[in-house]
Amino acid sequence: MFDLGIPFKKMNGCGNDFIVVDNRDGLLNEVALSAFVQNVCRRGTSIGADGFMLLENSSIADFKMRYFNADGSEGEMCGNGARCMSRFAYHIGAAKTKMSFETMAGIYQAELNQNGVKVKFPDVQLQALELNQPYEWDGPSGVYHYGVVGVPHTVWFVENVFAIADDQLRDWGRMVRNDLQRFPNGTNVNFVERIDRQTLSIRTYERGVEAETYACGSGSTAAAIIAGILGHVDTSVNLLTRGGPLKISYHLSDYAADSVYLEGNSKLVAEGHLLPDAWSTMMK
Repeated sequence: MFDLGIPFKKMNGCGNDFIVVDNRDGLLNEVALSAFVQNVCRRGTSIGADGFMLLENSSIADFKMRYFNADGSEGEMCGNGARCMSRFAYHIGAAKTKMSFETMAGIYQAELNQNGVKVKFPDVQLQALELNQPYEWDGPSGVYHYGVVGVPHTVWFVENVFAIADDQLRDWGRMVRNDLQRFPNGTNVNFVERIDRQTLSIRTYERGVEAETYACGSGSTAAAIIAGILGHVDTSVNLLTRGGPLKISYHLSDYAADSVYLEGNSKLVAEGHLLPDAWSTMMK
């Protein structure tokens, strides 16, 4: 099976990296995807990535985006992944510069421009957010904010976020992500510092990757919206991630954050074929 390999492209958005495959012809339909993804996303022994994405046919949009975390679990969507998938779709002729795509979290729109890719999120209903929730632990803040923005996110406002030691941030993130009594589906954990009314710095421990990533698009979007609701920033804000800048903008009403846009780079860095040794450990 797959003697000639599986065509793929390697992409990243602000350092959040992905393996992307065109599955419109059902190339991977008979594959046990969870084990397959775990193996090809493993760094050192395979290509390595934070996530794996399939572009598939859709009856309600230009295409369907399926997103898998590095641990093999299928995620609802991914903001940085959405930008990469949009550029991939344009590159292979599956969409034009303006497009819509189906995800488990709903229909998204995207547009390619000279600055990168701009993705429009569905509205975020304010009543669905849980703000100013107390949390007893030895972490950097005793209060968190929670909401589903594509996927579940907690936001913790802290000081000097880039000064937090990597292992400390990982331990805090892992603790909160695995607090299944409070977050039954797990959660991404975003540590956010306010710089000024137009700027936030952010670091994210990602559920499914089970590590800090260079950037998280949906986490940055959640942070920007929550910071705006709390009055910390304006409704157009730059997010400084370890992998580069993201721009989030939205309109805030009494009921929802609408016209939510995430904009940032999308890099196509390599293409080739996944060969059997890339996933062969799943056969052992």
